[in-house]
Amino acid sequence: MNTKKIIVLSALAIGLFMFSGFKTETIHDNTVDVYDLQDGLIVYASYNGYAEGGYNFVTKGKDGKPHVLTFQEAKPNVLKSFDLKSDKLVGTFFKITFHKDDKFSKEKHDDVNTITALEKH
Repeated sequence: MNTKKIIVLSALAIGLFMFSGFKTETIHDNTVDVYDLQDGLIVYASYNGYAEGGYNFVTKGKDGKPHVLTFQEAKPNVLKSFDLKSDKLVGTFFKITFHKDDKFSKEKHDDVNTITALEKH
């Protein structure tokens, strides 16, 4: 009889231990709070101009084809050093340091790329 009790209690203890590891997700106002902020990402690209609310750069991908990167924001110190809204810098090759902030809700998913540093190369 003691062996049965030990087996049953052991099974219950293992079951409680297994289910204690699960975590619930809290949703407020139909949005999911996710903070996936990536700082210090670096890319080398040529400036292609400012259009539709973004600073556009062109880089060559691993596939050898050109890819357009759009940065929606730039830090004030970057804009003070480089006039990215003029056409003077189009074609200039830069080292771009940026962070990517993924903001999304159930309705849409928006990435906001912000230039934090810019160097001519």
